[in-house]
Amino acid sequence: MFCPNCGANNTTEQNFCRSCGLNLEETAKSLLAQIPSAESAKLLRHEKAIERFGNFALGGLGMVGLIAFTAGLWVLVTKFIVTGTNIWAAMLFISFIIFALMSLIFVIFNESLKEKKAKLKLPAVNEIPSPKETGKLLEEEPFEPVPSVIENSTELLAVENKKRKMK
Repeated sequence: MFCPNCGANNTTEQNFCRSCGLNLEETAKSLLAQIPSAESAKLLRHEKAIERFGNFALGGLGMVGLIAFTAGLWVLVTKFIVTGTNIWAAMLFISFIIFALMSLIFVIFNESLKEKKAKLKLPAVNEIPSPKETGKLLEEEPFEPVPSVIENSTELLAVENKKRKMK
């Protein structure tokens, strides 16, 4: 641990800096609170491994789904549209598939946006205090003017003016 005052290298067990004598107890407590424990580090590694596995699985599912979607479109185009049988049914089915995929993409992006907001811990709109509630947080104290630097010196101006008039 480095001393925040002089930058000297100290151990976390030292209560005072060996160089400048600064009390390092609170600094050491703060530093130890920020360093993750072995259990939390293991949990974090486990969480990252699961996230990588999930990304791989969803990526594979997406690729297979894209291939299946392309094959389905190919069958619809070659069997129904090119041959001229049930053109409207094929177009309706293709439109349904396209809008279903667009809805799925919307849901995925919306959920990822919610996760990012949760990680940033942004307050929701209803969590922001209204102006009435904010006013309650402030304590009303009587106004007390701050004394001026020249407050006591203005009394001397009248004395000097009288002396000038007398001359």
